[in-house]
Amino acid sequence: MAKIVGLSRPIKLEWLNKAVDLLKQGKSEEEIKNELNEYLSFEITSPTNLRKTREILMTIWIKTPDEFVSIKKLALELYDNENVNKILIHWCMILLTYPVFLDVCALIGKLIDIQETFTTAWLKQKLFDIWGERTTLLHSVDKMLQTLKCLGVVENQKKGEYKASLIDIKNEKAVTLILLAIIATNSKAYYEIAELSQVPYMFPFSYSVSHELLYSSDLFVLNNFGGKVVVTGE
Repeated sequence: MAKIVGLSRPIKLEWLNKAVDLLKQGKSEEEIKNELNEYLSFEITSPTNLRKTREILMTIWIKTPDEFVSIKKLALELYDNENVNKILIHWCMILLTYPVFLDVCALIGKLIDIQETFTTAWLKQKLFDIWGERTTLLHSVDKMLQTLKCLGVVENQKKGEYKASLIDIKNEKAVTLILLAIIATNSKAYYEIAELSQVPYMFPFSYSVSHELLYSSDLFVLNNFGGKVVVTGE
């Protein structure tokens, strides 16, 4: 069965913030749906596009699978911390929600580790290699690039060419959120400590992973594997 792409509309930071604000107010799923409809209608006139955008926001923040509830709880705690960048909070939740977003960001992260820029044409071809050449995917790549621009983590150098920006993350709880999101993607059974600060799909964020953070938290399990300390989730 073909994987579902899902991200068919560009998403703005303020829209993500609105979804979280409504959630933190304790509103029901139906109330959030209705209020997002009203909120988004000021910017989105097409009923179809409004519905798709609303569903993306609700899938990220409201309809959270059970296995990610504890990560969302930490994300919501950090949301009110003025020392934690909100882009990071949303980023972790989008990665967990949409595998296609993770794959796009991983491709970008791997390339910009080698060179400064990437192109839309290159990204589409690489993603086709992973997901297959589908019309929905072709459309969604452009929307995901718009989302990355809206979040301020990539910017145009010229038409069809982008350069990434970097956000410095110092807060230890924010780093904990990053690590939990990485482990929850299940892309690897375990990580060496050095690997955790060099995960390609976290390309917009500069952060360091200390032994002290890992050893002092009960959210991580550290083991010795092949003479090296490796990390898994609790």
